[in-house]
Amino acid sequence: MSTEKITAYPEITKTVIEGDDVVSVIQGDYDLDKVIAHIETSIAMVRRYEKMGYYTLAKPEFVSEVITTFTDLEVNRKDVIRANNFMDIQGYQECNRVWQLPDEMKVQVSQMLYGFYITYDEENWEDFSVEMIDDNS
Repeated sequence: MSTEKITAYPEITKTVIEGDDVVSVIQGDYDLDKVIAHIETSIAMVRRYEKMGYYTLAKPEFVSEVITTFTDLEVNRKDVIRANNFMDIQGYQECNRVWQLPDEMKVQVSQMLYGFYITYDEENWEDFSVEMIDDNS
């Protein structure tokens, strides 16, 4: 039984910019309970696909299938910034995705992100736990 611990950050849905400063970043509406429920649903989806024979070439993996394919979570801050989904960016009309912002603003956004630690068993994915990342420690 091998236990792994990863980070996960909800994708950005809205960013507010005033002048040269990012004043607000809103990520998907997630708290611990919602992340747990979202992951449970995603695990069930992968298990369903697995039973249907969808994964013929390689056995599915927790991070690549459950987290990055079926959830709105990314495994690091850089991937949140790179996400190509539409975002409501107010105060910078030229952009509708964070990766289009100037580098200084991307750094500000990255520093404002909240995330979670997810600990899971590589063999029994249903045995997982989630905790908030405390950036103040």
